[in-house]
Amino acid sequence: MRFAAAEYFYWLWVLPLVVAGGVVALRRRWRAGRAAISPETIGRLVPERSLEREILRFTLLVLSLTMIIVALARPQFGTHSTLVKRRGVDVVVALDTSKSMLARDVTTTRGINRLKRARMEVSGLIDKLQGDRIGLVAFSGAAFVQCPLTSDYAAAKLFLRAMEPGAIPLGGTNIAEALQAARQMFEGSKGGSRSRVLVLISDGEDHAGGYEQEVDALQKLGVVIHAVGIGTQIGELIPEEDGRYMRFEGKTVMTRLAEGTLRALADATGGVYVHSAAGDLGFEAVLEELSRMQKSDYEARIETVYEEKFQLFAFIGLLCLLAATLVPARRVVRGEGGLSS
Repeated sequence: MRFAAAEYFYWLWVLPLVVAGGVVALRRRWRAGRAAISPETIGRLVPERSLEREILRFTLLVLSLTMIIVALARPQFGTHSTLVKRRGVDVVVALDTSKSMLARDVTTTRGINRLKRARMEVSGLIDKLQGDRIGLVAFSGAAFVQCPLTSDYAAAKLFLRAMEPGAIPLGGTNIAEALQAARQMFEGSKGGSRSRVLVLISDGEDHAGGYEQEVDALQKLGVVIHAVGIGTQIGELIPEEDGRYMRFEGKTVMTRLAEGTLRALADATGGVYVHSAAGDLGFEAVLEELSRMQKSDYEARIETVYEEKFQLFAFIGLLCLLAATLVPARRVVRGEGGLSS
């Protein structure tokens, strides 16, 4: 036997308190009665009074509470095997974690920069996936796989929260490296889906170039690239930790959205380009495109399913509760004139 919700057993600590309280209440009632009137007098005045019946009712109530707690813990015993198939799209999100993503030109909320806003939107995207696998790539001057393709959305969110500027020592922005990391993830995935999507989130400032070869390789794998441009074309300063703004060769660095590269990536693979506006990164358009894509089986396995048996314990608990209400607190006494209760 196993319990699928064993945390409910913590409620068992209530039972000793209930038992102790019930025992104390019964003793006080009977002691109070005996202190006022002798036991012989009580027997003559109230012959139907029954301590045994009160104890029985109380015992049934405690047993009922115990069975209900066990039922809530979902006891399971007995198993059967079933074939489980997973259907969906393979989605890799490549997120720019360069220093330019610290700019605060995507929302009026204080303290929210491009990267934080992007992480919030990706988290929302993960929440809306239904059976799809999600992978994460972090990139700046280099790229690495933050989270391999998985259907464990809780784990993916943990990896997402760890994507911070400075996690990659090499500065700058290298989109080719991000595309290569995503391609290798698609190629190395087992049971890969026929539908593959790369969501690239960046301000488009590519300092390396040479991404065309990777785009061709992704096209051969059937990968569709959806690009999300984050930032404004007006430009924004990049804040530092000390409160000042980033400088290079004595000049203050201004980061601007470069849409040309992102549009080219999306157009080359039949994807969509979305320009983020203040407070909206346009992920609804990406989700709409994902919903239109063909979902295919990417995993099939035999799973052992435990059979739920909580119904039995719930029935026993309710039966005990019903019995407790039906047991009279006082016994029926036959008198000379008939029955009294």
